[in-house]
Amino acid sequence: MSMFEFVTVMVSMILALCLGHLMRSASFLAKTDREVIYYLPLVLWSIVVLLSVINHWWTLWDLRDVDWNYGSFIYILIAPVLITFATGLLSPSQSRSDSIDLRQHYSRIRRLFSLVMVGYAGVMWFDGPLFAGQAVFGTVGALHIPIIAADCVPGLTGNDRANAIAAGVVITILLIVMLVRYSTM
Repeated sequence: MSMFEFVTVMVSMILALCLGHLMRSASFLAKTDREVIYYLPLVLWSIVVLLSVINHWWTLWDLRDVDWNYGSFIYILIAPVLITFATGLLSPSQSRSDSIDLRQHYSRIRRLFSLVMVGYAGVMWFDGPLFAGQAVFGTVGALHIPIIAADCVPGLTGNDRANAIAAGVVITILLIVMLVRYSTM
């Protein structure tokens, strides 16, 4: 087993747990007998997390030639831990028996969620330049700026429209990156 395989097994497991948590929460909301009051910004941010996890896993291949050490391993673990925490924040409680108001839930977690997502995007921005020789302000690197700006919105305002638009911006950017960067692979 190469060092790349050794490192990416741990990262892949964390991302898989994140994806599993996201899918479990979505399926719970879809099948629960409890009344669910849906909230568009939370649904859109959940899509952001889903796309981020998929993109994150795929970008691990860019790190295949890294000369790994314990410090680089710890750095590479920060982003998957952050996105998994963000997923946990988005997931509503499944233990109560009353209705599930996703707007109320989002209002409680939006500031911390925003902080975690800004941290996640920041760590992801610099893993390529630190380990794979990518330019900080290259095509993909520069796209982290509007993502971080959009990630700040939930922390700055509870405005429904602003939060939905911010999530939509991130979804659009992630889809563009995925389509343009990985369409030739």
